[in-house]
Amino acid sequence: MDSCRSAAWLDYFICCLFALIQCAPAHAVDSVEVGVTVDEAKSAPPAADKAKPALVKLFETGVDALSMKDYEAAYQAFHRAADQGYSKAQSALAGLYLRGQGVAANSAEAITWYRKAAEQGDAEGQTGLGLLYAQGQGVERNDELAANWLRQAAEQGDATAQSSLGVMYLEGRGVDSNESTAADWFRRAALQGDFPAQDNLAAAFRDGRGVEVDEIEAAWWFRQAAEKGDPVAQTNLGLAYFQGQGVHQDDIEAVQWFRQAAEAENALAQYYLGVSYSEGRGLAQDEVEGRKWLESAAQQGLPEARDYLNTRTR
Repeated sequence: MDSCRSAAWLDYFICCLFALIQCAPAHAVDSVEVGVTVDEAKSAPPAADKAKPALVKLFETGVDALSMKDYEAAYQAFHRAADQGYSKAQSALAGLYLRGQGVAANSAEAITWYRKAAEQGDAEGQTGLGLLYAQGQGVERNDELAANWLRQAAEQGDATAQSSLGVMYLEGRGVDSNESTAADWFRRAALQGDFPAQDNLAAAFRDGRGVEVDEIEAAWWFRQAAEKGDPVAQTNLGLAYFQGQGVHQDDIEAVQWFRQAAEAENALAQYYLGVSYSEGRGLAQDEVEGRKWLESAAQQGLPEARDYLNTRTR
């Protein structure tokens, strides 16, 4: 049973990318002409943002306004600084356009401002532009351009870009598939505390994808992400305890992790929590509670939950 992170990783990364400015993905409401080639993406200049103190102050004013959820004031401050070429403000402004904070949501405008920042070498702008190319949001999907922009940001140390580039290599999107290179980018991001990368690196160690199988190392990385609240990692760590892989077998510990992930609507965790209740593993047997969790997993489309329910009713 595959408990790895799903292909919805792009949605997740776009959401996480702008956590600093409270941004989340939005649907495209406009279109924009791409107007950039792979060669142009590869040759974008390094960051050299020699901003005037007044622009820095404007940007900080926008950040303060955003922290107070005064989106209109944040938009005005970021826009003024972005118009004068400050790349950090350009990236922040793009985030507001993605979410529709202080301005109507417009993916095309987000692309425009990310491009301006990216072409100045701003890592957040490069990451944002790369992810939108990868998703085809506000621009025609182009995996090669996505990988090139993500690489530029990743080489500057941007953890989200490193983690995203790792997935591109794992899936062979815009680059030749290479599990070893994917694991290397996951490791770089994981060491910076990026929990999707920690989860993916753990899965690589568990499954031997790009690295030697090491169940102890896998469990350690799953724990790093699980303790940050990632339901996928919590489920995987629960499975490690459930099966005694890389840790001592402990049904009680497994149930604790399954419960946290199940309450976050993770279908696989709900399934295993239901099984635990039904069989009395790690807690008192309770068929009613077990059925509740199994039905919740089945409603999310998990076939194992439906099959298990059928065996309990025979």
